[in-house]
Amino acid sequence: MANGPKASKKDAPNARERRASARAAEGISTPKAASGSFLVLDEVRGAIEKVVAEDFKLVLEKVTAQGKGANRTLEIVIDYPEDRTDALSLDTIAEVSQAISSALDEANDGEAPYRLEVSSRGVTSPLIETRHWKRSIDRLIDITEKGGENYLARLDSVSDEGPVLRRKKETKKGQPESYRDAHTLHWDAISAAKVEIEFNR
Repeated sequence: MANGPKASKKDAPNARERRASARAAEGISTPKAASGSFLVLDEVRGAIEKVVAEDFKLVLEKVTAQGKGANRTLEIVIDYPEDRTDALSLDTIAEVSQAISSALDEANDGEAPYRLEVSSRGVTSPLIETRHWKRSIDRLIDITEKGGENYLARLDSVSDEGPVLRRKKETKKGQPESYRDAHTLHWDAISAAKVEIEFNR
C-alpha cells in the first residue's frame, strides 16, 4: 500500500483546445467545471472508472483536482480490492497511469491543460472503508475511540460489527510484545484509525 510514482501528463494547451473545437464542430458541448475547479470530476470519473475497475480489477479510491495555472494537477488514488493484502507495484501503477492518461485524452473533461498524478493509498492513510480494514489484517493499528482514548492494537479479523482487535499491553523496553484478549470494537465507537509502521516486521 505504499505510495506509487507520480506519473505525469500535461497536454499542450493547443491540443486540448483542438479537441474542444472538434467536439464543438460535432455539436458536443464541453461541460463546465464547478467553481474553483478546472475539471469536471464527474466526467473524469466516468472516463476512467471502467479502465480502473474492469481492465485492472482495482478500486478507484479518490479523484481530486487542485492548483491553478501551471500547477493544475489531477490526483488519482487507486487501490487493490479487499481480497488483496499486498501492495501495488510501481510497474502496475505506471501501467494504470498510462491507461488512464489515454482514457482522459478522449474524455470531454474541459479545455485546461493539467498534470496527472496517479498513486496508491499511503501505508498510514486513514482506515475508513471496510475494505481498508480487511487489507490491514495482522497489522498493528493506531486507534482513537470517540471517547478520546488512543491505543495500539493488533487486527485479527473484520466482522460486520467491527474490527476484531487485540489491544497491545504496555511493556518495558526489551520485553516481548504482549496483547490482551481479542475483542470486537464496534464501528460506531471508532473516531480514527490508521496502520502503525513496524520496522521489525
